[in-house]
Amino acid sequence: MALAIKTAVDLRNGHPLEIQRDIVSFGRNILAPSGTSFVLQPRLFVNDPWELIAEAIHRALPAGRIRDVAHSFRRQARDYFQAATVGHETAVRPVLLYYAFLNLSKAYAVAKGNAKLIAKAVHGVRAVAPPKAIPGSLIKFEKRGVGVFQELLTQLDGDPVVLTSDLKLGNLLPQILPGHRLWCYATNRRERFLSIENFELMHSTAAKEVWLNLYLDKHTLDRIGISEQTALSEAGLAKEFDCANGVAAPHLVCFQQRTPEAYLADPIEALACIVTKMKNRVWETVKIASPYRKPYVYCCPTGERRSRLPQMLSIYLLMFFFGQVTRYSPLYFEDLLESKYGPFFDTFISESPMQYLYLMASDILNREVSKPAII
Repeated sequence: MALAIKTAVDLRNGHPLEIQRDIVSFGRNILAPSGTSFVLQPRLFVNDPWELIAEAIHRALPAGRIRDVAHSFRRQARDYFQAATVGHETAVRPVLLYYAFLNLSKAYAVAKGNAKLIAKAVHGVRAVAPPKAIPGSLIKFEKRGVGVFQELLTQLDGDPVVLTSDLKLGNLLPQILPGHRLWCYATNRRERFLSIENFELMHSTAAKEVWLNLYLDKHTLDRIGISEQTALSEAGLAKEFDCANGVAAPHLVCFQQRTPEAYLADPIEALACIVTKMKNRVWETVKIASPYRKPYVYCCPTGERRSRLPQMLSIYLLMFFFGQVTRYSPLYFEDLLESKYGPFFDTFISESPMQYLYLMASDILNREVSKPAII
Protein backbone atom coordinates (compact mmCIF):
# COMPACT_ATOMS: atom_id res chain seq x y z
CA MET A 1 0.00 0.00 0.00
CA ALA A 2 1.39 3.39 -0.95
CA LEU A 3 2.29 5.80 1.84
CA ALA A 4 0.06 8.81 2.29
CA ILE A 5 2.02 11.97 1.54
CA LYS A 6 1.91 14.28 4.55
CA THR A 7 2.68 17.97 4.54
CA ALA A 8 5.71 18.88 6.62
CA VAL A 9 5.01 20.94 9.73
CA ASP A 10 6.97 23.94 10.97
CA LEU A 11 9.58 23.56 13.68
CA ARG A 12 7.99 24.25 17.07
CA ASN A 13 9.34 27.17 19.07
CA GLY A 14 11.32 26.22 22.15
CA HIS A 15 14.78 26.17 23.64
CA PRO A 16 17.18 23.30 24.41
CA LEU A 17 16.25 21.39 27.54
CA GLU A 18 18.52 22.13 30.48
CA ILE A 19 18.60 20.04 33.65
CA GLN A 20 21.08 20.73 36.43
CA ARG A 21 22.58 23.45 34.19
CA ASP A 22 23.45 20.93 31.48
CA ILE A 23 21.91 20.83 28.00
CA VAL A 24 20.45 17.35 27.75
CA SER A 25 20.72 15.05 24.75
CA PHE A 26 18.80 11.81 24.29
CA GLY A 27 20.26 8.56 25.58
CA ARG A 28 18.80 5.19 26.52
CA ASN A 29 20.42 5.26 29.95
CA ILE A 30 20.63 8.92 30.91
CA LEU A 31 18.04 8.67 33.72
CA ALA A 32 17.80 6.62 36.89
CA PRO A 33 14.84 6.44 39.30
CA SER A 34 15.23 8.50 42.47
CA GLY A 35 12.31 8.26 44.84
CA THR A 36 9.25 9.41 42.91
CA SER A 37 11.31 11.16 40.22
CA PHE A 38 14.50 10.67 38.21
CA VAL A 39 18.06 11.96 38.15
CA LEU A 40 20.49 12.44 35.28
CA GLN A 41 23.23 9.85 35.21
CA PRO A 42 26.66 10.82 33.85
CA ARG A 43 28.55 8.37 31.65
CA LEU A 44 31.02 5.95 33.26
CA PHE A 45 34.23 4.85 31.55
CA VAL A 46 35.72 1.43 32.23
CA ASN A 47 38.04 -0.88 30.31
CA ASP A 48 36.43 -3.94 31.89
CA PRO A 49 32.76 -3.56 32.92
CA TRP A 50 32.50 -6.89 34.78
CA GLU A 51 33.40 -5.50 38.21
CA LEU A 52 31.00 -2.62 37.65
CA ILE A 53 28.26 -5.13 36.82
CA ALA A 54 29.08 -7.04 40.03
CA GLU A 55 28.78 -3.87 42.10
CA ALA A 56 25.46 -2.96 40.51
CA ILE A 57 23.99 -6.42 41.21
CA HIS A 58 25.25 -6.29 44.79
CA ARG A 59 23.64 -2.89 45.29
CA ALA A 60 20.36 -3.83 43.61
CA LEU A 61 19.60 -6.91 45.74
CA PRO A 62 19.53 -7.50 49.51
CA ALA A 63 21.88 -10.06 51.01
CA GLY A 64 20.54 -13.57 50.58
CA ARG A 65 20.04 -16.42 48.17
CA ILE A 66 18.66 -14.33 45.31
CA ARG A 67 21.71 -12.08 45.30
CA ASP A 68 24.02 -15.10 45.52
CA VAL A 69 22.34 -16.72 42.51
CA ALA A 70 22.57 -13.48 40.49
CA HIS A 71 26.29 -13.30 41.23
CA SER A 72 26.66 -16.97 40.27
CA PHE A 73 25.09 -16.22 36.89
CA ARG A 74 27.42 -13.23 36.51
CA ARG A 75 30.55 -15.23 37.33
CA GLN A 76 29.62 -17.97 34.87
CA ALA A 77 28.91 -15.36 32.20
CA ARG A 78 32.30 -13.76 32.72
CA ASP A 79 34.19 -17.04 32.46
CA TYR A 80 32.32 -18.09 29.31
CA PHE A 81 32.98 -14.64 27.82
CA GLN A 82 36.69 -14.67 28.63
CA ALA A 83 37.09 -18.21 27.32
CA ALA A 84 35.52 -17.13 24.03
CA THR A 85 37.75 -14.08 23.67
CA VAL A 86 41.03 -15.96 24.13
CA GLY A 87 40.10 -18.90 21.89
CA HIS A 88 41.35 -19.07 18.30
CA GLU A 89 38.80 -21.49 16.80
CA THR A 90 35.90 -19.52 15.34
CA ALA A 91 33.56 -22.51 15.49
CA VAL A 92 33.97 -22.75 19.28
CA ARG A 93 33.25 -19.12 20.08
CA PRO A 94 29.47 -18.91 19.39
CA VAL A 95 28.61 -21.61 21.97
CA LEU A 96 30.72 -19.94 24.65
CA LEU A 97 29.41 -16.49 23.78
CA TYR A 98 25.79 -17.59 23.78
CA TYR A 99 26.16 -19.07 27.28
CA ALA A 100 27.88 -15.84 28.36
CA PHE A 101 24.92 -13.85 27.02
CA LEU A 102 22.45 -16.31 28.58
CA ASN A 103 23.93 -16.10 32.07
CA LEU A 104 24.53 -12.36 31.96
CA SER A 105 20.92 -11.91 30.87
CA LYS A 106 19.74 -14.03 33.78
CA ALA A 107 21.83 -11.96 36.19
CA TYR A 108 20.37 -8.77 34.69
CA ALA A 109 16.77 -9.98 34.96
CA VAL A 110 17.21 -11.18 38.55
CA ALA A 111 18.84 -7.88 39.54
CA LYS A 112 15.80 -6.11 38.07
CA GLY A 113 13.44 -8.18 40.20
CA ASN A 114 12.62 -11.22 38.05
CA ALA A 115 13.16 -14.04 40.53
CA LYS A 116 11.52 -16.61 38.22
CA LEU A 117 14.87 -17.20 36.53
CA ILE A 118 16.37 -18.49 39.77
CA ALA A 119 14.38 -21.69 39.40
CA LYS A 120 14.80 -24.05 36.47
CA ALA A 121 14.57 -22.06 33.26
CA VAL A 122 14.73 -23.08 29.59
CA HIS A 123 16.20 -21.29 26.59
CA GLY A 124 12.73 -20.54 25.24
CA VAL A 125 13.98 -20.78 21.66
CA ARG A 126 15.22 -23.49 19.32
CA ALA A 127 16.69 -23.54 15.85
CA VAL A 128 15.13 -25.77 13.22
CA ALA A 129 17.43 -28.04 11.20
CA PRO A 130 18.94 -25.64 8.64
CA PRO A 131 17.67 -25.65 5.07
CA LYS A 132 19.91 -24.94 2.12
CA ALA A 133 18.79 -21.31 1.92
CA ILE A 134 20.30 -19.32 4.79
CA PRO A 135 17.52 -16.69 4.99
CA GLY A 136 14.93 -19.47 5.32
CA SER A 137 16.38 -20.96 8.52
CA LEU A 138 13.83 -20.76 11.31
CA ILE A 139 13.99 -19.94 15.00
CA LYS A 140 11.02 -21.22 16.97
CA PHE A 141 9.77 -19.84 20.29
CA GLU A 142 8.79 -22.43 22.85
CA LYS A 143 5.90 -22.06 25.27
CA ARG A 144 6.92 -24.58 27.92
CA GLY A 145 8.46 -23.55 31.21
CA VAL A 146 10.11 -20.24 32.04
CA GLY A 147 11.91 -19.17 28.86
CA VAL A 148 14.93 -16.93 29.32
CA PHE A 149 14.35 -15.30 25.93
CA GLN A 150 10.72 -14.57 26.77
CA GLU A 151 11.64 -13.09 30.15
CA LEU A 152 14.34 -10.96 28.58
CA LEU A 153 11.91 -9.75 25.91
CA THR A 154 9.58 -8.58 28.68
CA GLN A 155 12.41 -7.00 30.68
CA LEU A 156 13.57 -5.03 27.63
CA ASP A 157 10.02 -3.91 26.72
CA GLY A 158 10.06 -5.79 23.42
CA ASP A 159 6.88 -6.44 21.43
CA PRO A 160 5.45 -9.88 22.40
CA VAL A 161 3.96 -10.23 18.91
CA VAL A 162 7.35 -11.62 17.82
CA LEU A 163 6.57 -14.77 19.85
CA THR A 164 3.41 -15.60 17.91
CA SER A 165 5.18 -17.04 14.84
CA ASP A 166 8.51 -18.54 13.80
CA LEU A 167 11.27 -16.05 13.07
CA LYS A 168 13.08 -16.33 9.76
CA LEU A 169 16.81 -15.85 9.94
CA GLY A 170 16.49 -13.59 6.90
CA ASN A 171 14.40 -11.18 9.01
CA LEU A 172 16.89 -11.24 11.89
CA LEU A 173 20.15 -10.67 10.01
CA PRO A 174 19.44 -7.09 8.85
CA GLN A 175 18.76 -6.08 12.47
CA ILE A 176 22.41 -6.64 13.37
CA LEU A 177 24.22 -3.31 13.41
CA PRO A 178 27.91 -4.42 13.34
CA GLY A 179 28.68 -5.40 9.76
CA HIS A 180 25.30 -4.27 8.41
CA ARG A 181 26.77 -3.14 5.11
CA LEU A 182 28.26 -6.61 4.68
CA TRP A 183 24.67 -7.93 4.92
CA CYS A 184 23.70 -5.40 2.23
CA TYR A 185 26.59 -6.67 0.10
CA ALA A 186 25.58 -10.32 0.55
CA THR A 187 21.91 -9.75 -0.22
CA ASN A 188 22.13 -6.85 -2.68
CA ARG A 189 19.63 -4.95 -0.51
CA ARG A 190 19.65 -1.30 0.47
CA GLU A 191 20.86 -0.13 3.86
CA ARG A 192 18.35 -0.14 6.68
CA PHE A 193 20.29 1.64 9.41
CA LEU A 194 20.22 5.42 9.14
CA SER A 195 22.62 7.42 11.25
CA ILE A 196 21.02 9.97 13.58
CA GLU A 197 23.15 13.06 13.10
CA ASN A 198 21.75 14.95 16.08
CA PHE A 199 19.18 14.81 18.86
CA GLU A 200 17.45 17.93 20.14
CA LEU A 201 15.43 17.81 23.33
CA MET A 202 13.39 20.99 23.20
CA HIS A 203 11.57 22.68 26.07
CA SER A 204 8.73 25.18 26.35
CA THR A 205 8.75 26.56 29.89
CA ALA A 206 5.52 28.48 29.31
CA ALA A 207 3.59 25.41 28.14
CA LYS A 208 5.50 23.00 30.43
CA GLU A 209 6.25 20.70 27.53
CA VAL A 210 9.28 18.80 26.25
CA TRP A 211 9.68 17.18 22.84
CA LEU A 212 12.31 15.43 20.77
CA ASN A 213 13.68 16.41 17.38
CA LEU A 214 15.97 13.98 15.62
CA TYR A 215 17.99 14.77 12.52
CA LEU A 216 19.03 12.52 9.64
CA ASP A 217 21.36 13.23 6.75
CA LYS A 218 19.33 14.05 3.63
CA HIS A 219 22.20 12.95 1.36
CA THR A 220 22.03 9.45 2.91
CA LEU A 221 18.31 9.20 2.14
CA ASP A 222 18.98 10.28 -1.43
CA ARG A 223 21.90 7.85 -1.79
CA ILE A 224 19.90 4.79 -0.73
CA GLY A 225 16.79 6.00 -2.54
CA ILE A 226 14.13 6.45 0.13
CA SER A 227 11.95 9.45 0.90
CA GLU A 228 11.66 11.20 4.23
CA GLN A 229 8.17 9.77 4.69
CA THR A 230 9.37 6.24 3.95
CA ALA A 231 12.18 6.61 6.47
CA LEU A 232 9.74 7.93 9.05
CA SER A 233 7.35 5.03 8.47
CA GLU A 234 9.91 2.20 8.33
CA ALA A 235 11.66 3.51 11.46
CA GLY A 236 8.35 3.07 13.31
CA LEU A 237 8.02 6.79 13.98
CA ALA A 238 5.21 7.86 11.64
CA LYS A 239 2.49 7.85 14.29
CA GLU A 240 4.42 10.08 16.67
CA PHE A 241 6.73 12.23 14.51
CA ASP A 242 6.36 14.63 11.58
CA CYS A 243 8.83 15.90 9.04
CA ALA A 244 9.56 19.51 9.96
CA ASN A 245 10.30 22.61 7.88
CA GLY A 246 12.66 25.37 8.90
CA VAL A 247 15.83 23.37 9.45
CA ALA A 248 18.84 25.69 9.36
CA ALA A 249 21.17 23.11 7.81
CA PRO A 250 19.92 22.18 4.31
CA HIS A 251 21.62 18.77 4.37
CA LEU A 252 19.61 17.65 7.42
CA VAL A 253 16.09 16.26 7.72
CA CYS A 254 14.25 16.85 10.98
CA PHE A 255 11.69 14.49 12.50
CA GLN A 256 9.80 16.39 15.20
CA GLN A 257 7.78 14.73 17.93
CA ARG A 258 4.16 15.44 17.05
CA THR A 259 2.73 15.73 20.56
CA PRO A 260 5.05 17.15 23.23
CA GLU A 261 5.26 15.48 26.62
CA ALA A 262 3.67 17.62 29.33
CA TYR A 263 4.87 17.79 32.92
CA LEU A 264 3.55 19.25 36.17
CA ALA A 265 6.59 20.34 38.17
CA ASP A 266 9.85 19.11 36.67
CA PRO A 267 10.75 18.68 32.96
CA ILE A 268 12.65 15.51 33.86
CA GLU A 269 9.21 13.84 34.15
CA ALA A 270 8.60 14.53 30.46
CA LEU A 271 12.13 13.45 29.56
CA ALA A 272 11.54 10.09 31.26
CA CYS A 273 8.45 9.52 29.07
CA ILE A 274 10.44 10.30 25.91
CA VAL A 275 13.25 7.93 26.89
CA THR A 276 10.77 5.12 27.60
CA LYS A 277 9.03 5.56 24.25
CA MET A 278 12.21 5.85 22.21
CA LYS A 279 14.66 3.43 23.82
CA ASN A 280 13.82 0.51 21.50
CA ARG A 281 13.63 2.69 18.40
CA VAL A 282 17.23 3.82 18.60
CA TRP A 283 20.15 1.45 17.95
CA GLU A 284 23.59 2.32 19.29
CA THR A 285 27.18 1.47 18.46
CA VAL A 286 29.49 1.66 21.45
CA LYS A 287 32.60 3.67 20.52
CA ILE A 288 35.91 4.50 22.20
CA ALA A 289 35.88 8.14 21.08
CA SER A 290 33.54 11.04 21.76
CA PRO A 291 30.52 11.00 21.66
CA TYR A 292 31.02 7.32 22.71
CA ARG A 293 27.68 6.22 21.26
CA LYS A 294 26.67 6.40 17.60
CA PRO A 295 22.85 6.31 17.29
CA TYR A 296 20.80 4.93 14.40
CA VAL A 297 17.21 4.24 13.45
CA TYR A 298 16.38 0.90 11.86
CA CYS A 299 14.14 1.08 8.77
CA CYS A 300 12.13 -2.12 8.81
CA PRO A 301 9.87 -3.05 5.86
CA THR A 302 6.21 -3.50 6.71
CA GLY A 303 6.28 -7.25 6.08
CA GLU A 304 9.02 -7.77 8.67
CA ARG A 305 7.69 -5.59 11.52
CA ARG A 306 6.49 -8.58 13.53
CA SER A 307 10.09 -9.80 13.62
CA ARG A 308 11.58 -6.57 14.97
CA LEU A 309 13.46 -7.02 18.25
CA PRO A 310 15.17 -4.76 20.77
CA GLN A 311 18.80 -4.28 19.77
CA MET A 312 20.31 -6.50 22.47
CA LEU A 313 17.87 -9.32 21.74
CA SER A 314 18.74 -9.37 18.05
CA ILE A 315 22.41 -9.96 19.03
CA TYR A 316 21.38 -12.52 21.65
CA LEU A 317 19.18 -14.49 19.25
CA LEU A 318 21.67 -14.64 16.40
CA MET A 319 24.40 -15.82 18.78
CA PHE A 320 21.99 -18.52 19.98
CA PHE A 321 21.48 -19.61 16.36
CA PHE A 322 25.20 -19.85 15.71
CA GLY A 323 25.72 -21.69 19.00
CA GLN A 324 23.14 -24.28 17.95
CA VAL A 325 24.68 -24.66 14.51
CA THR A 326 28.24 -25.12 15.80
CA ARG A 327 27.08 -27.70 18.35
CA TYR A 328 24.81 -29.79 16.18
CA SER A 329 25.72 -29.01 12.55
CA PRO A 330 29.43 -28.05 12.54
CA LEU A 331 29.85 -28.66 8.83
CA TYR A 332 26.93 -26.34 8.11
CA PHE A 333 28.71 -23.65 10.13
CA GLU A 334 31.70 -24.03 7.84
CA ASP A 335 29.34 -23.64 4.89
CA LEU A 336 28.00 -20.44 6.43
CA LEU A 337 31.46 -18.94 6.77
CA GLU A 338 32.31 -19.87 3.18
CA SER A 339 29.06 -18.46 1.79
CA LYS A 340 28.49 -14.90 0.60
CA TYR A 341 27.34 -14.15 4.15
CA GLY A 342 30.71 -15.27 5.56
CA PRO A 343 32.28 -11.81 6.04
CA PHE A 344 29.11 -10.59 7.76
CA PHE A 345 28.95 -13.62 10.09
CA ASP A 346 32.65 -13.36 10.91
CA THR A 347 32.26 -9.66 11.76
CA PHE A 348 29.24 -10.40 13.93
CA ILE A 349 31.06 -13.06 15.95
CA SER A 350 34.12 -10.84 16.46
CA GLU A 351 32.47 -7.44 17.03
CA SER A 352 29.11 -8.08 18.71
CA PRO A 353 30.29 -9.56 22.05
CA MET A 354 31.82 -6.32 23.38
CA GLN A 355 28.88 -4.34 22.05
CA TYR A 356 26.49 -6.64 23.92
CA LEU A 357 28.57 -6.47 27.10
CA TYR A 358 28.65 -2.67 27.24
CA LEU A 359 24.99 -2.29 26.28
CA MET A 360 23.95 -4.81 28.93
CA ALA A 361 26.19 -3.17 31.54
CA SER A 362 24.50 0.15 30.77
CA ASP A 363 21.05 -1.34 31.32
CA ILE A 364 22.10 -3.09 34.55
CA LEU A 365 23.50 0.15 35.95
CA ASN A 366 20.81 2.44 34.50
CA ARG A 367 23.57 4.66 33.14
CA GLU A 368 25.75 4.70 30.07
CA VAL A 369 28.90 2.62 30.38
CA SER A 370 31.57 3.19 27.74
CA LYS A 371 35.10 2.15 26.99
CA PRO A 372 37.58 5.00 27.47
CA ALA A 373 39.55 6.37 24.57
CA ILE A 374 43.07 4.98 24.29
CA ILE A 375 45.56 7.84 24.57
